[in-house]
Amino acid sequence: MKRSKYIFVCMMLLGTSMLATIGAAHPPQDMVLEYDLETTTLEVTITHNTPGPTIHYVNKIDIEKNGELYLSQDYDSQPTTGTFTYAYTVDANIGDQLTVTAYCSIQGSISKSLTVRDPSQDEAPAVEIANPTKGYFHFSGIRLFPTTLDLLADTASIGGFRLGPIRVYTDDDVDDPQDLKVKIFIDGEERGTAQWNSATGYHEWKWTGWGLGTYRVKATAEDSFGNTGFAEMDIWYFCFIP
Repeated sequence: MKRSKYIFVCMMLLGTSMLATIGAAHPPQDMVLEYDLETTTLEVTITHNTPGPTIHYVNKIDIEKNGELYLSQDYDSQPTTGTFTYAYTVDANIGDQLTVTAYCSIQGSISKSLTVRDPSQDEAPAVEIANPTKGYFHFSGIRLFPTTLDLLADTASIGGFRLGPIRVYTDDDVDDPQDLKVKIFIDGEERGTAQWNSATGYHEWKWTGWGLGTYRVKATAEDSFGNTGFAEMDIWYFCFIP
């Protein structure tokens, strides 16, 4: 009797654990693709958080080349409970598009694509700080009139950049502007990530908070191949609002 009760309790605990895992089921949260043209190796890094990698896991990977299925691989578990990487040999040429879809064993999937490029021919993104404007005085980031403060800095703004955010123009030989990672640094310290605004055509970041003096503002843009371009500007900044 005691043995039967023990088995029953274990089965109940196992069933509860499985139900909890299924209840928390979700598709992979993220996927990063990297292709090495020299070794013809495609690395697929997947983030799929799960407490049960043999119950709730990535069970299938499909790889398409230029819209046609190239390879399909099934799995009965995933190697970790979080982030892991699979490597595949994929014969591809410059300009080919590779699309990878990772499927969850319970529900959902995630897809990402990349275009094969020659790193020796890839250029860093062009970057320009479009707002503020050099040689002008600004209020809360809005340009007002030319200034003679260029002896202190390239431009000046009182009231921070609340109404008119810092705007960064970017251009890349392959990636669209919205796909670039644009970061803002002030006096060498990373302060934030500029967000793409399709209405204005710029990456934008609001610089607010107390400050007085001349600051070196640097905007960097990184493309999907890791190339980084940047632009810098000295800004005389005054804001008394935290």
